[in-house]
Amino acid sequence: MKRIFAIVITFILAGCSATNPTYSSRSTDNIAQTSSVTPKWEPLVEGAELKTDVNYKYYPSEMKLSNDMLLRGDTWNGFLKEYVESLPLGKRNDVLNGVTRFYKEYDKVDKIIKFEPLRYISGPYSSNSYVSLKGSFTKSKASALLKIRYYGSDWIFANRITIVADDFTWKSPALKFYRDHYTKVWEYTYLDLDKAEYRMLVDKISSSKEVIIRFHGKQYYDDLQVTERMKQDISAMLKAIDAINKKA
Repeated sequence: MKRIFAIVITFILAGCSATNPTYSSRSTDNIAQTSSVTPKWEPLVEGAELKTDVNYKYYPSEMKLSNDMLLRGDTWNGFLKEYVESLPLGKRNDVLNGVTRFYKEYDKVDKIIKFEPLRYISGPYSSNSYVSLKGSFTKSKASALLKIRYYGSDWIFANRITIVADDFTWKSPALKFYRDHYTKVWEYTYLDLDKAEYRMLVDKISSSKEVIIRFHGKQYYDDLQVTERMKQDISAMLKAIDAINKKA
């Protein structure tokens, strides 16, 4: 990681990535592994183009999907299938393609489905800085926060960010950051997409060719190069959110 003092510039090389002990190494929301068995694709639900491979070796306890994601069978049968089938046919494909790219759970008290970045240990959201979405939805209302997280060996005590998306540049005011640590440290902030300015920002992030997010601290800064995978996941979930919020 490059750490830069505000007055004196010092270059430091940092090494190993840490293993997050909270999650197992095998995740049922991970990108699907390749298989020598010929796939047999069948629709998940009427109105959705997304399909599941019924020849996948763990089917139906987990399902390999045509968008290269895996879906827990108990998640699908526990709450997601009933939810998707409650939606109009024209909304189902976008909603499914979005929510299957994120970790999700049903909150029985608030009676909402919550989603957040995937948790699996080998993926793009573990042991990395990232930008993603976190939120919740019902049959008629979806809301989300843009989560922007720094992850590294050393604290930078970030208090604002700069987003560069192709020729577009946005500099934030002072932001509230949450911080924690284990073997590494993480610092993250949220932008509420109900605010038009922040929804414009997330649209820029998901649609631009090159996106860099700089975390600014009092003495240090660090850059996040947003990956295509992050942009694709955000774009898919934005379509899901818009589909849910669109009046039938």
